[in-house]
Amino acid sequence: MTETLYGWMRNLACYFIFLSAVMHFLPDNNYKKYIQFYMGLLLILLLLSPVLDFLHLENKIDAGVDQYMEEEERDREEWENYAREIEEEYGWSKDGSSPEAEQQQEDNSLQEGAVDP
Repeated sequence: MTETLYGWMRNLACYFIFLSAVMHFLPDNNYKKYIQFYMGLLLILLLLSPVLDFLHLENKIDAGVDQYMEEEERDREEWENYAREIEEEYGWSKDGSSPEAEQQQEDNSLQEGAVDP
């Protein structure tokens, strides 16, 4: 228990040292509010880490994120398959041209005396 508390306090101390260093080395104050916002989010995560560890919520959050990423990957694959079906149905190629247009370009190049590779 004391080791966990000591580690948590050490993380907070490192956070404040890092925050002061970042704020000190900013070239101007234009980005100050953005840095403070993101550092505030990081501070919230640091403060909540013992609670998350105690309640074993970290594993649940990780599982939820993994599930979300899998669903997004499946959706992306479905959309890619749908786009491929549409391309095949209408005869479009990846560059947006149709087979008829490609054939016409080939015919024009042959008429101009170009050699087909």
